[in-house]
Amino acid sequence: MKRIVLLLALAAACSPVQVLDKKMAEVRDYVPRYAVMAHRGSTYWAPEETESAWRWAREMGADYLESDLQCTKDGVILANHDVNLTRTTNIEDVFGDGLPAGREQFYVSLGFSEEDAREQCARDKATFRPFEASSYYYAELLALDAGKWFNEAYPDRARPGFERSQYVSALQDQIAYASGRRLRRDADGRRILPWSLKAGFEGKSLAEISALSKEGGKYIEIIDYDFSAAYEPDPEDTGNRPGIYIEFKEPEVNPEDMEQRVYDILDAAGWNILTKPAEEIEFYAGGKVRVGLTSGKVILQTFSKESLCRANKIFKGKVPMCFLLWRSDWNGELDSRGSYADVLKWAQDNGAHIIGPSISGAPNDYEELDASWQAALVRRSAMLNHPYSFDTEEQMEEHAMRSDGYFTNRSDLTLRYLIDHGLRCSDSIADPLNPGKVYSNAEAPAEVPDAKETLARLGY
Repeated sequence: MKRIVLLLALAAACSPVQVLDKKMAEVRDYVPRYAVMAHRGSTYWAPEETESAWRWAREMGADYLESDLQCTKDGVILANHDVNLTRTTNIEDVFGDGLPAGREQFYVSLGFSEEDAREQCARDKATFRPFEASSYYYAELLALDAGKWFNEAYPDRARPGFERSQYVSALQDQIAYASGRRLRRDADGRRILPWSLKAGFEGKSLAEISALSKEGGKYIEIIDYDFSAAYEPDPEDTGNRPGIYIEFKEPEVNPEDMEQRVYDILDAAGWNILTKPAEEIEFYAGGKVRVGLTSGKVILQTFSKESLCRANKIFKGKVPMCFLLWRSDWNGELDSRGSYADVLKWAQDNGAHIIGPSISGAPNDYEELDASWQAALVRRSAMLNHPYSFDTEEQMEEHAMRSDGYFTNRSDLTLRYLIDHGLRCSDSIADPLNPGKVYSNAEAPAEVPDAKETLARLGY
């Protein structure tokens, strides 16, 4: 078997592969080698894509806080995986499967008349899809519990602090956690997020606003959320500053200008390197992660061909971009050396610096797209290889040396493996993309905190 694998790898190495050009390689190198991407913060130790999961991942020493992107009815970009919110919230209990009962009064509270509000609710029903993020205002989603489900699904990992304290996250929240902050809360533990009617809508009716709204009234952007007042310094912050790794989903589930909206949010937060170049160049210093202060602070990702092209038009290949691979998207094109090389070329031509293949193994049991011969082709292309998702030491043993980064549900396990096997906290690692040269990440955190003790320290 080993001989067959070796022969396949050698054959792949001889296949013609387009190599990343110099300008793209410069952007690729914004990303640290052997990077640890905390997949949804953690799907194992805490409710995914919530404050608890991302604060935990930051304190563990992950290089990136990973998330998926959705959009609410009022245009807030969520850092949340599922289009349908039933799996990770109590939305069914709170709202049922119809238009939220409080929607009419919500409109009235913003200054609209009762008649206007009733008529708008009737229009809302025309585009309403139960439990889907785009059918709800973010102000409504703030009523949901995004932590209790985890305790019920995983009683062996349940924690009292996960219930009634975890919210559906906005992209601004994720950036705040990466920056060493946490949510501001009132005396009862509820998050503080001021909102008001957007300037310019005073005196207008909902009928007038709806007529001007985007995509047939699906998105009604009337609320201004003051995210600048939503956070405070995290007293448990120990100084790690990870980057963020954010995924554009299929275009049909989000607004037509989704990529531009994300560009603008990054810009407002000071995280858009195209408008605010990074000042630091070291990924690690003094045993702390500093990736979030460098040009590699943001990595974009998508499975969608259309989203990759749209993102490339907005970000122009100047922000690191990962093209994720899933077998069913490619009709067998990932199963031969020639067609796999064609996929790599297409990805490069449309702005990707990184490839993200699925890996096999429990508990996800994805199909294997990071076999030796496939990884060899990625290496020849000079793209980075970021497989997903790591849950076990066996998966690390299989893929660690083939990979330049790791989407992991267990940052603690992945970090410990890399340290123990000399791929982290070393000044003499063979540079996989520059043969004969060495790569150093000697200043990375050398200790991996205990996962449970870290959650307890953070108040969960």
